[in-house]
Amino acid sequence: MPGLGLSDVIWLIGESRERPFHVGGLLLFDLPGDLTPADIRGAMRSTDHEVRPPFNQRLARPYGRAGRFKWVEDEPDLEHHVRHVALPAPGRIRELLAYVSQQHGSLLDRHRPLWEAVLIEGVEGGRIALYNKIHHAMLDGVAAMRQLTNSLSDDPDERDLPPPWAAPPRKRRPREEDDTSLLRQGIEMAAASVREGLGAATTVVKLGAQVVSGAAGGAEVVPYAAPRSMLNVHTTSARRIVAQSYAADRFRAIGKKHGATVNDVVLAVCGGALRSYLESHDALPDEPLVAFVPVSIRPADGGDSGNAVSMMLSSLATDVADPVERLEQVKASMDAGKARLAGMTQLQLIEYAALLLAPVAVGQALRMATVGRPLFNVIISNVPGPREPLYWNGARMSGMYPLSAIADGYALNITLVSYAGNLEFGITADRTALPRVQRLIDHLEDALAELEAA
Repeated sequence: MPGLGLSDVIWLIGESRERPFHVGGLLLFDLPGDLTPADIRGAMRSTDHEVRPPFNQRLARPYGRAGRFKWVEDEPDLEHHVRHVALPAPGRIRELLAYVSQQHGSLLDRHRPLWEAVLIEGVEGGRIALYNKIHHAMLDGVAAMRQLTNSLSDDPDERDLPPPWAAPPRKRRPREEDDTSLLRQGIEMAAASVREGLGAATTVVKLGAQVVSGAAGGAEVVPYAAPRSMLNVHTTSARRIVAQSYAADRFRAIGKKHGATVNDVVLAVCGGALRSYLESHDALPDEPLVAFVPVSIRPADGGDSGNAVSMMLSSLATDVADPVERLEQVKASMDAGKARLAGMTQLQLIEYAALLLAPVAVGQALRMATVGRPLFNVIISNVPGPREPLYWNGARMSGMYPLSAIADGYALNITLVSYAGNLEFGITADRTALPRVQRLIDHLEDALAELEAA
């Protein structure tokens, strides 16, 4: 099988016990009367459905020794990969998140396919939860969302649905190719890579000149100009997971009022929440925090594995007390970032992100991530999800909270996904670096209410 791409390899070479690089999700389900947790467990471990790529692939060289990282086919032991636990009574969300926090800090076994799932029963309200994690080298957020929704149905009566790791691939138009066409494509791709790489490098050089000269190009955020903060310290494997749902209409109404996108409003609300959180710890920088905003460049008909992500940098205007002015500054920063990316091709976008992140990757490997100014302060990612309620073999999915990875020097990740009229926030943090980070949920609500009142 082919070797891994550069963006996938970065997640492997930068990983350590203190910084596991997997992503995941916490899903809540309401069980119908004819289903028990044991039924769900049996269906998930059933061998009636074939485990499909990338879930049936493991690393041929787990640590890259004597050659390049590459995937090989494997037969996953579902007794190992799919586990079943029960929360102690009363099974509050607090206990659920504490359990998931503990699990999210442990490494995946590189000698097996890099994914695990835990079915959790005993959640208050008669619900069950499914916590899953998969290495970032295998899937990015958009690909993980596609894998999940491939296994779900909008029909509550549909049964015999496969679990996500056995969901069939989406149908694609077949294309006939011969050896000559494949060789020609290889030559064309190699030539294109040189041209595109030079284009991306030119963009990064121009940004570097702005950094040296101090000219930020109006509202645009230049790389490595983010302030030092308590979010940018050495991290450990200790995790704190926080989750909350908000009605998407609240964000849309604010955006409509101010001519902003939902994502602009999300960033402004996060900026307000982080301002309050840092103020409560007497740690608010004088300069505005900078958010790393992943940008999916995966085509609608693209594959459901690997990584296809570029990036933008946006000001969070945390130095601004007025919520409306903060939103205006965030919007201006995002508009400038979009203009920067607008003229790039897909390959240029990937290589642009790789070039900007290269110093971060080197810093991870050398444990020098906190030397100098950080590239950004916090990751804030918004992943589009299903618009209608979905079911798995009759169990209604009542919540889906994305969980992500944090790197050394970057102790906080805020990822949200849209689902059935809600924005589902999943916050992943280093609990040793960020005390009482669960209070961010309260601060998010306060920041959202401030914008609504304004």
